[in-house]
Amino acid sequence: MQPYLIGILAGYCLGSIPSAYLIVRKRSGVDIRNAGSGNVGSFNTFVVTKSTGTAIVVGVLDALKGLAAVLGATLIWHEFWPVGATLAGAILGHIFPFWLRFRGGRGLATGCGGLFGLGLSYTIVWCVTWALVKATRRSILTSNIVALVVAPVVLWLVPDSWIASVSWSSGTAADFRIFGTVLSGVLMIGHRSVFLGTPEPAPPSQGVEQ
Repeated sequence: MQPYLIGILAGYCLGSIPSAYLIVRKRSGVDIRNAGSGNVGSFNTFVVTKSTGTAIVVGVLDALKGLAAVLGATLIWHEFWPVGATLAGAILGHIFPFWLRFRGGRGLATGCGGLFGLGLSYTIVWCVTWALVKATRRSILTSNIVALVVAPVVLWLVPDSWIASVSWSSGTAADFRIFGTVLSGVLMIGHRSVFLGTPEPAPPSQGVEQ
């Protein structure tokens, strides 16, 4: 139990570093929580600053939080589930950062970065699903949610060999399937405003709300 608790807490501290808030504040003097959709992530950074470069920097930094959490935990434990718990903690830290009174982003970039250190099966399915839904529905948040639902379902259906072919951690195919299900649940928390009926802002034509 101790490795999981330590991993979640360490991941939370790393994930709670508010990249978008700090960069937008420095660049524009704006509190990103009070602009655009209020989401503290790369997409809203673009909406607020109108700068693709700034948004990319924020997205990369948020992804690095997840990757750093996974790599650091792997050096300590060398086991799949304590590392997965650390990534979950990093995503929760991004969604609920203590420094911003628990108002953060949606966790997608942080989750994606962390999966680069575990395996890409979930990421591949999520991205393909997102692109297909976005092409037909034109709604970023709808695409996010549908992809979060579909990704773990597909992982339960595909062969073990495919999951193993794009994975490089100690986890088995079953571990990835269970973790993918848990991961979608955690990321759904970052999209809670959709279920609470908060209107989706009118975004630019492309992007993933992170």
